Amino acid sequence: MMNALSDTWQVVLRDLRVRMRMPVFIFMSLFQPILWLVLFTQIFKSLGGGAGAISVWGSDVSYLEGFAPAVIVMTVLFGSAFAGFGTLMDIDSGVLAKMLATPVTRVSIITGRVIAAVLVGVVQALIVFVIAAIMGVHVATGIPGVLLVLLLVALLGIGFAAFSNGLALLLRRQETVMAVVNLFTMPLMFMSTMMMPSKTIIDGKIVPILPHWLDVARHFNPVDYAIVGVRNLVINGYVWSDLWKSLVVLGVFAVVMVIFGTRMFRAKAE
Repeated sequence: MMNALSDTWQVVLRDLRVRMRMPVFIFMSLFQPILWLVLFTQIFKSLGGGAGAISVWGSDVSYLEGFAPAVIVMTVLFGSAFAGFGTLMDIDSGVLAKMLATPVTRVSIITGRVIAAVLVGVVQALIVFVIAAIMGVHVATGIPGVLLVLLLVALLGIGFAAFSNGLALLLRRQETVMAVVNLFTMPLMFMSTMMMPSKTIIDGKIVPILPHWLDVARHFNPVDYAIVGVRNLVINGYVWSDLWKSLVVLGVFAVVMVIFGTRMFRAKAE
């Protein structure tokens, strides 16, 4: 057990060092979420609460406050979903084969990569959080809420990082992995309440916003559970009826994807 933990920590440090040598990739993975945060909130500014505005999140909630939680989730999603490219680079360069020739615990190779990807994603999410706060977003639940937000996005990141590494071991080609990752991540983003809530209140009446089929589909989407959980913590406070569902669904998603990733490693790495 101690050997596995020590090996995992060494893999985490090695992966982080490799990432730090290529800061351009860290910057590029941050650039798109920040662009969404800055531009989309200006384009759809009239859909937030305020005088003369069409309220979708609530009468006192700006579109920035409603959309910023989705950007925080998106930041971790993008970073973790492409975590498998590091594994592909190690396969192509022969590093993975050399690691397998050492007495390192096999499961630590995949878990270390997943943990490193999630750590980077969480730090990036914190950076986006700070930018959102500078732009005017106030977290209703304070520091404890921020910690819960990081837990939610970390669980999502674990799931997608493990999935990405499993795909890399299964498919072995960057082009194919990128195509499959995009095939999953883009629909999952847009089949959620990323840009709009499922329903809102207008003149005291609950009015659905999303099409019925999309509202049904989002209940099977782990990305939406992360967005709903984070958004509640930022805007509404501790809505435990939604928060516990987000924690359970994302926890199960993380466990299932880690099992997938480790099985692919055992089946395909050697």
